[in-house]
Amino acid sequence: MSNSVKSQSDHQFALQLVEAATKAGAIHADALSVSDTGDSISVRNGTIESVEREDSQGMGLRAFVETPEGLAFATASTSDLSSTGLKKLAEQVIAMARISEPDPDAVPPVGANHPTTEELAAWQQSHNYSSSGWTLDQAKEAALACEEIALGYSDKISNSEGANASFGNSHVLYASSDGFSGAYSRASASLSLSVIAGSGDYMQRDYAWHSALHVSSLRSPATIANEAAKRAVERLNPGSMESGITTILFEPRIATSLLGHLISAINGRAILQQRSFLTDCLGSAIFPDFVTIDDDPNHADGLANRLFDGEGTRCSQHRLIENGQLQRFLTDRYTAKRLAQAETGSASRGLTGDIGIGSSNLIWHAGKQSQAEILKEIGNGLLVTELIGFGVNGVTGDYSRGAGGFLIEDGLITRPVQGITIAGNLKDMFANISHVGSDLSWFGSTAAPSIAIKGMTIAGQ
Repeated sequence: MSNSVKSQSDHQFALQLVEAATKAGAIHADALSVSDTGDSISVRNGTIESVEREDSQGMGLRAFVETPEGLAFATASTSDLSSTGLKKLAEQVIAMARISEPDPDAVPPVGANHPTTEELAAWQQSHNYSSSGWTLDQAKEAALACEEIALGYSDKISNSEGANASFGNSHVLYASSDGFSGAYSRASASLSLSVIAGSGDYMQRDYAWHSALHVSSLRSPATIANEAAKRAVERLNPGSMESGITTILFEPRIATSLLGHLISAINGRAILQQRSFLTDCLGSAIFPDFVTIDDDPNHADGLANRLFDGEGTRCSQHRLIENGQLQRFLTDRYTAKRLAQAETGSASRGLTGDIGIGSSNLIWHAGKQSQAEILKEIGNGLLVTELIGFGVNGVTGDYSRGAGGFLIEDGLITRPVQGITIAGNLKDMFANISHVGSDLSWFGSTAAPSIAIKGMTIAGQ
């Protein structure tokens, strides 16, 4: 079924569900339709291990009822899109809402800053993600080629944990009782590989992966294979390092975790509930002045493009960090109201449950120095290429994680290290960033360069 035909059918189902909720007693309601199709093929040692196909569709409803204490709401979902199934869902959600706890600050799906009809049409025309560009046979050949190249990279590569190629698309439609409805689609393809170097007690594994909107932008099987194999071989015969205070350089794929910690800390719900170490930092400099970070819902390389969020609110690019200063918290309509701040179109939503808050495409702007130039300026320190565990306290910012990587001595990478712990406090870590690399790299919906942080604690020998 084409995206246009599917959009029309989903649109009718969503409007029918909203109408059924209104007839059942809802004062306000909105519906979300999510359809996912995808194929995935995994190979190991030249043999196909699995072929999987996903084809799912669901409809979620959120309905509000009036009570003497304020609005109350409930959510539920169904995969039964018949008229009877939608009517039954509406009646169930209304019954649940009537016994739910009211919230005087509840924000119903009415009066949101929706995209216009013209904006919706222009988006559909410029974001025609109808296909990732792969067939199942082409995905299979890519996975097999990727693994074969990696196994032939070096005689030190002893085994494969497998390669995986996947592709598919997702179609999202939102409709509300204020008359708005809109849809968008996403397509993507990905290729990943994990290999083992060494043998016995001296084995090391590593991996590489890439995702893109279309296979034409996907890194080649050879590039992914060589990266995974090279990383695994370089990790052989690791040692430890002395404990102390030093500069740590996070490679790009590890630096993305710093963005994750930032987004968790500026989530409007966390701010509202005083569960963030950045609660009182709006407008303050929390990074050095050479750090800039964007949340961009419309980027050519990002996998999280969207015109509107989970409440139908128009999305737009936001500069989260400008010249080191925290410019805004991420909000949905509820937290924007409670915090008396502007909506950022950051509502995330599943078919059931309350509204959440999330980012779109996150981009940490690159600096001007290459990783090699940064290593020379650091002199001595640690290049982190692996993190283990999740010892992060979002309330205090305390940070402690197992790590592995490479010792930096006299500006050069000298030997692999593992079995160490790195620690600090995120607020201090953000403030103590000393270098931002020029090697901006995309990982799904997140892009980050190498990031160096001075004054971190290492527990080694």
